[in-house]
Order: sequence, then C-alpha cells, then structure tokens
Amino acid sequence: NNHIKERNLKIMKKLLLLILASLLFVGCSAEPAPEETKKVLRVAFGGDVLSLDSTVATDGVSFEVLTAFTEGLVEYDANDATLPGSGAAESWTVSDDGLEYVFSLKKDAVWSNGDPVTANDFVFAWRRLVDPALANEYSLMAQNAKLVNADAVIAGTLPVEELGVEAVDDYTLKVSLETPVPWFIPLMTFPSFFPMNEKFVTEAGDNYATGPDFLLSNSAFVLTEWVQGSQIVLAKNDKYYDADKIAIDGIEISIIADPQTVKLQYDQGNLDVAAMSGDLVTGYVGTDDFVPIRKGYTWFMPFNQKSDNAAVLNENFRLALAWAFDREFIVNEKLNDGSIVADGFVPRGLAASVDGVDFRDAAPKYFGYDAAKALEYWEAAKAELGVDSVTFELLVGTPGDDSGLAAGAPEYIKAEVEKNLPGVTVEIKTVLKKERLDLMKPARAEYDVALTRWGPDYADPLTYLQDLLVTGSNYNYNNWSDPVYDAMVAEVAPGGALSTVLDARWAKLIEVEAYALDTAIVVPLWQTGSAMVIKPNVKGIEYHVLGMTNYKRATID
Repeated sequence: NNHIKERNLKIMKKLLLLILASLLFVGCSAEPAPEETKKVLRVAFGGDVLSLDSTVATDGVSFEVLTAFTEGLVEYDANDATLPGSGAAESWTVSDDGLEYVFSLKKDAVWSNGDPVTANDFVFAWRRLVDPALANEYSLMAQNAKLVNADAVIAGTLPVEELGVEAVDDYTLKVSLETPVPWFIPLMTFPSFFPMNEKFVTEAGDNYATGPDFLLSNSAFVLTEWVQGSQIVLAKNDKYYDADKIAIDGIEISIIADPQTVKLQYDQGNLDVAAMSGDLVTGYVGTDDFVPIRKGYTWFMPFNQKSDNAAVLNENFRLALAWAFDREFIVNEKLNDGSIVADGFVPRGLAASVDGVDFRDAAPKYFGYDAAKALEYWEAAKAELGVDSVTFELLVGTPGDDSGLAAGAPEYIKAEVEKNLPGVTVEIKTVLKKERLDLMKPARAEYDVALTRWGPDYADPLTYLQDLLVTGSNYNYNNWSDPVYDAMVAEVAPGGALSTVLDARWAKLIEVEAYALDTAIVVPLWQTGSAMVIKPNVKGIEYHVLGMTNYKRATID
C-alpha cells in the first residue's frame, strides 16, 4: 500500500508540474513583445506642429511631419534626385511643349484604411488647395506650378473644376500647365501637392486633421498619437506598398523647446536625434554623434510698409539698421550650429547658372557690420523724418517654439542698434510662432519690424524674390508694392520674356535681388545650418536643402 501511495504521489506531482508549466507557457505567450525590442527612432523637435492638413499647413515643422506619413507623386532620393517610382507615381510623360504631364500611379498603393490611392485623391486635394472659399495661404503653390486656371480659380472667377488637373482614370493623372515650368517635377515633392482621400476628408468634416482618428496615411508611417506641444508618435504602416523595406518600427517625436533639456535627454539616452546650438554643440564636435547639415532657410528682417511708424517706411532708417549689428557674431556665438551669414536674400546652394556658378557667388554681397556707415544712414534718416529719436517694435517668436531662431539674437540686435544708433529704441515683442505669423499676414500686418524665416519651395531664386516680394503675394510680409520690381519679376517668371533665355534670365535675377536689397526692403540675417547629434547606431536619415527630412531609409543597429 505504501508503495502504491508513493507512486500516486509522484504522479500527482508530475501532473501539478505539467499544469504549472502549461499555465506559465500560456501566460508568456499572451504577453506582447517588450517595447524595448522595437526599433523606434526618437527625435526632438524644437517647435510644434501648427496644422496637419496638407492644404492648410504653412510652416516647416508641419511639413516635416506631413512628409513622414504622406507620399506625393515624387520624392527626393539620397542624391536629391526626383526619379520615377520614388513616390506614388510609377512613371510620367511630358508633352513636347512642356505643358502637359501625365502620371501613371502605382496600383498597389493604398491608404491606411485600405482604400486605393487614386488619381482622384490628387484632383480633390489640389482643388481644395485653390478653393477660394477656404482661402488657403499656400494656394500660391498652384500658381507657382502654373496650373491652368489657378489664378482665376483662386480669384473666384472660375470654379475649382476648371483647375488644370484631371483624373483620366483611377491610376492616370493629367496635369495641364499654362507655361513650361523647369522645376515642375521637384515641385511635386512639396506637401501642398499631397493627395487626400475625398470620402474620408468629407466624412471627417471640421474634425479632419485634428488627431490620429481623423488622418490617413499613404506612406511608410501612420500617425498614432498627437499631443499638441508634447509628442507625436508614428508607427510603421503595414499597408504601405514598400513596408518590407522599412527597417524601423516607428518614430517618436518629442516637442522640446528648451535646448538644455534636449541635451539632457540626448545624453541620458532618451533621444536618438536632436539639433544642438550655441555652447551646447561644443561637446559633440569631433565625436561620432556630430552630423552638421546645411539647410536652405534664410532668416531675415521684413519692414512692414503698412506700419504707422514713419521710420519703418524710411529707406535710410532701414539701411541704418542693416549695418548696425554683426551677423557673424550671431552665427558664431549665438547659433554655432553650421549656420552662415546671409549676405543676400537668395540662399547659398539653392540655384546655379548654366555654368554651375552658385547664385550667391554671382550676385553681390549685401550689408555687414559697419557702425560708422550705420550712423551716417541714421543721421540722414533723422533729417528726413524731422526727429531726433525713434522707437520701433521688433516682433519675434519664442525661442525654441520658433524653430531656428538664435537664442539671444533679438536682445543682441537691440543692444547693438541702440548703442550704434543713439536715439533709437527697440522694443522686443515676443509671442508664440503661430501668433507671430498671424500678426505678419498681409491682411493683418500688425507689426513694425520682425525676425522671420523662409525655406525654399523650389530650386529657383523666385521662391524668395517672387513669393515674398511681389505685390499681392500671400507672403509679402512687407506689404511692399513696386510696379518696376513686379515687371522685372514677370520677365524672369515662367512664361516671361526672359524665361527661356537662360543667361539673360540669370543676369536679370541678380538685378531683381539688387533692386530690393539696395533699399533694404528686407535685411537678410543668416542661412540656417543644423548641428545634428545622431546616435552612431542610427543610419540612413536623409536631410535635404529643398525637401523635407526622409526617414524611410533609416536604420537602427
């Protein structure tokens, strides 16, 4: 009996162990994979997104995020080329006269809700861009692309259906131009030309683009979380046609305005990618983490010609300000991130002549630091204005929130101007970037002088000389109107008398910039660079002077 009891006890123990093992196995198999095993790229942004509606967005941060989860017809590759197959367009043909583009779309591209990406998605989005009822600021991109009837549609004299874009069938998109545009294909990389799913946008109504539930993706990543002012999370989009080529599982973007906090988070291993500036850069130079990049943004001072401050309207006063402070000091001491002095309005690296000469090397250099010259202009301005003193407001964004603004630059400019121009008082008005942009809109124009930036939308000087300074432009922050200048621009714009006479056009573009800067209607400050710190195990992030950052080929070892 004792033997039987022992045998039964052993059997019971074995059964108990088997039950425990099976429970343990079930418990383990039910648990999700640990989060740390996922390859998620952690990136810091200094400023917040203002809009994720591609027809509404106007700022660089919003464009960067939009590009991460939306795919246009074409994209820049690692060598800044725009090749067939790089985006939603498999191929395209161009008519002999350069006025008609026919795009063949990829048939395996779908939205994150499973709907196919069709030609109508582009037609709907582009019509929405120019719809006068929506008054989208970046409708000017349709004008820059010279889409047939863009001007008339935006003005409200023709219906949106008359815009030069047509869905021939589900996967064939025809685009008609009023005049040839040499940079048309690269222009298609710009977020204003991204597609939209008409049914989804219509059903979302006013909620569209307000959060992850009201956005779709047709690219490598899909937006899963958006806490304004804090965090944006993107996950790999398994429905993306090239999903098997995407090596990372997602992107976590942290909105951190304070540079010291960025450095602390990076050093503690909580960030993989961040931009550094000023003294914070020093410790990384010479390390594997340090990656300097050049960007196309030009920071400048516009002077509001609708201001009721007479000094702002005075040419000699503007020239006095232009020579009264040292841009080299701002670049080297305040930024220290690879930015360079902007000695002209058109940035270096944007465009070159037929002989390969950069525009900045062909054009004169403008302004600099010369206290004596600044004082001469100030004396002339006082005589013309009949005053001994002037006070003006300098409108600036909040450092950090206003991406790329050199911390301390407004205070430095104020101190130098007040020192070198006795009798001048600078009152700095600091607001969030969103409010700064709103105050500067031509329709509102409630400022004297400002610090702002502009990034190129296409590879031609006109992205600055036309889009920011021509009468009536949505981004003519100066509210400047000069018929002579407008006529000069018209000569070199697509369809103009010199548009196809390349050498003559190049020479005229240099004259156009000179016409504006000789009177300091704008004062260029610096061209941005970024001292990026990137963990050595992160590779493949692509930065472009013209296009947005591309994370599709990023890897994490």
